[in-house]
Amino acid sequence: MTEADGHRLFVEDYRKNPRLVIFGGGHVSQPTAHLGKMLGFHVTIMDDREYFVTKERFPEADQLVYGDFKELDKYITPYDNTYYVILTRGHIGDADCLRRLLHRPYEYLGMIGSKNKVRITRENLLKEGYTLEQLDEVHAPIGIPLGGQLPEEIAVSIMAEIIKVKNQHYSAYCDEKVETAVLEGRHGVMVTIAEKSGSSPRGVGSKMFVEPSGHITGSIGGGKVEYEVINHCKEVQEKEVKHYALTADGQDSLGMICGGQVTVVFERV
Repeated sequence: MTEADGHRLFVEDYRKNPRLVIFGGGHVSQPTAHLGKMLGFHVTIMDDREYFVTKERFPEADQLVYGDFKELDKYITPYDNTYYVILTRGHIGDADCLRRLLHRPYEYLGMIGSKNKVRITRENLLKEGYTLEQLDEVHAPIGIPLGGQLPEEIAVSIMAEIIKVKNQHYSAYCDEKVETAVLEGRHGVMVTIAEKSGSSPRGVGSKMFVEPSGHITGSIGGGKVEYEVINHCKEVQEKEVKHYALTADGQDSLGMICGGQVTVVFERV
């Protein structure tokens, strides 16, 4: 929210939703893809072995790509808000991916491997003309060191590092399911958190789409606030702004003790 000529304005800066692209369909990639999807990423898996990129192995993936890593530009379109994770089965595949990804825009680029393997890969790429500045942007070895050995533990360390990078600057992303509901022309009420203070569970920009049937897509944090908002959607005609106090008393109180407040914008779509 901002002030202009005595009016309070809510300004939204739309960015593309984050994408997680994983190269390699092995045992670490499976839990990494699962966590990525759970955290709201559009997830793509690519491998040069067709039987490693199947719906049985990656049921939640948005895109499965079978192809040669040297030709990844044919299959994976450059996208500004992308987090690349290189988990191929060997150093040759890793290097093939890294060569092509270093020329792209990205938010995060990480490569799995031992310190020795990473050192050798860096040395080879430096000889090929890549700069130290380019290579220093690569997270390698990948992940926050947590001491884990299991594939699931390694996946947690990778996604923890990605979340850390992603949240260096606060951004709220529209759930892709909410975006899809609007693009498909469904009718309902779009609910957006425009301002918050205190211990509200979701941040500014969080969205939820409430259809007349009662079907809900997205979330603004759950709990009593979300319950009250969903009920109020039945009364919304055009556009409306409503304040909710997360306190035990007051005119707009929800009878809660956590404190804080949220300002919610309702827009009929």
